[in-house]
Amino acid sequence: MKVEVTQPYLTDSLRHALGSQTLEVSDWQVCPLHGGLELASAVLRLQGHAEEAGKSVPWSLILKIVRPSPENDHPQGVWYWKREALAYQSGLLHRLPGEITAPRCHAVREQPDGSLWLWLEDVQDEIGTSWPLEHYGVVARHLGQFNGAYLVGQPLPSEPWVTRDWVRKYVEHAAPMIEFMRDNPQHPIVRQWYPGSALAQVLAVWNMHSRLLDVLDRLPQTFCHQDAFKRNLFARRDQTVAIDWGYAGIAPLGAELAALIVGSFGLYEVPASQAFELDRICFEGYVQGLHDAGWHGSPRLVRLGYTLTYLLRYVYGGRIGEMLPGLLDAYKRQFFETALSRSAEEMGRRDPHMKAYHQSVFREILKLLGLSKTLEIHGRAAVLSIRMRRSGSPRA
Repeated sequence: MKVEVTQPYLTDSLRHALGSQTLEVSDWQVCPLHGGLELASAVLRLQGHAEEAGKSVPWSLILKIVRPSPENDHPQGVWYWKREALAYQSGLLHRLPGEITAPRCHAVREQPDGSLWLWLEDVQDEIGTSWPLEHYGVVARHLGQFNGAYLVGQPLPSEPWVTRDWVRKYVEHAAPMIEFMRDNPQHPIVRQWYPGSALAQVLAVWNMHSRLLDVLDRLPQTFCHQDAFKRNLFARRDQTVAIDWGYAGIAPLGAELAALIVGSFGLYEVPASQAFELDRICFEGYVQGLHDAGWHGSPRLVRLGYTLTYLLRYVYGGRIGEMLPGLLDAYKRQFFETALSRSAEEMGRRDPHMKAYHQSVFREILKLLGLSKTLEIHGRAAVLSIRMRRSGSPRA
């Protein structure tokens, strides 16, 4: 995405950011940054030097450009394109409880084409690009403190842009691909991603996904970032600075852990071989953070929130609802491959560590909810359905 930034515009923005009305930008460079999986935005680092009182002052800012998205223009939508800008403008992100904070937002400016330019603090991670596993526990504790505060008296934000039922809405996007998988069990991508009995299991769980969503709705609800994985987090002194607040909203207790754990090893920030250890460290840290905030409820509720959000959000909403359709589209396929630094074939390979962790979480959900018998019934129906489609038999 090509961005033209003129010297007068940049000088005005920098004066506002640094609180000086006399500095003049002397030189600058623009560097595109890559983070998550957003198609509708661009993130750039602008840095250079400015002259003030005869001295050269180095500076650096982040410019996030969010393009208008008419199909995502509802404040309660999954990908509401104005949500992050409104969150910064509200001031809420700079009054967060605990040790979670957001970068300073110096300005949100609407451009003639309707896009929003967010001028943000350039946050540097004090640990580096790779964290030791133990630091994930520190971050989890910070997230627990943040979430826990809203369970013990901190008022939940009620602004229109604060999303609710985000996971439920996100999972709905998987429905078309689920039907494609039912109707095309022999498609190469379906066979590669869900070989053997895996497809029947996926379809069986889908048959009861509404029931699982209802369980999430009954859990204690809190204010969450909802995308707090490694690429969106920075270690700074005793705080964790979180960027990308586009999914911010009310979500179940424990849901915040899904992005931190699964998003971190699912996007190759942590080796999948460390998934079980990452889970343990993060869960313990998160529960401790809840205790710090004054919440002392049952850890079982936290596990339910985490495991169900992981299953519904990442297995169905993310992997089936977004990634699989993306691999069938040439443009999106290239985007995913670039963002994840993996080919489509590599993404489709079933890492044995990832598979083992997934199956462990799946069994935990069945145990927590007592659903083994229900799944068995749905599983038999799914197997029968797949066999009928493979044989060309008409649907009942």
